[in-house]
Amino acid sequence: MDISARNAGQVAAIALLFSVATHALYVIKSSAGLGIASSAIWTVEAIAFAVMALFALVALARRASAPVVWASFAIGGVFNVIQTGMGLAMFGPLRAGGEAMAPAFQAVLAGAFFFYFAGKFLFGIAATVLGLALLKGPIAARVIGGLAALIGLAAIVLNGVAMAIGTQIGPWAGAAGVAAALLAALAVLTTGRQSIVA
Repeated sequence: MDISARNAGQVAAIALLFSVATHALYVIKSSAGLGIASSAIWTVEAIAFAVMALFALVALARRASAPVVWASFAIGGVFNVIQTGMGLAMFGPLRAGGEAMAPAFQAVLAGAFFFYFAGKFLFGIAATVLGLALLKGPIAARVIGGLAALIGLAAIVLNGVAMAIGTQIGPWAGAAGVAAALLAALAVLTTGRQSIVA
């Protein structure tokens, strides 16, 4: 099946929106105590990130405009698949090991968060590049572009710091990264037939 760079980019953006939705569902589940298994949410999220990374690579292969955006999507997606996979495959057995495995669990947890922050850092780059490109468009696109650029810069700074210091600013870094991912996806879909996704 042949697929254009534009179509690949739009599929990647939709998959990224799915990942944002699963993240929101996990936050709601954790705060409201919904009876949904975390593993189910994380599995759907990992699939969404894998699909996003795949189609971002297709967009790159089809020589899409703004290759830094698609490279950021692809690598950020891979990082988030790794992070989610660590949670699914490693957290449970290490927790079950009790005190003896506590240091190993903390190390794996820190590693998972590093990949989480690195992925959100890259989504911040994508949001910033897309946002700046949209500032040249019509007024509705400029609004989304301005927000994407500002939130993207915040995600870059906060997640860059979080990669260095750990989870002390994790909630802020994560929120900025998820917002940047949302706005990056909306920016791709907003561009429609403009050259940024061609």
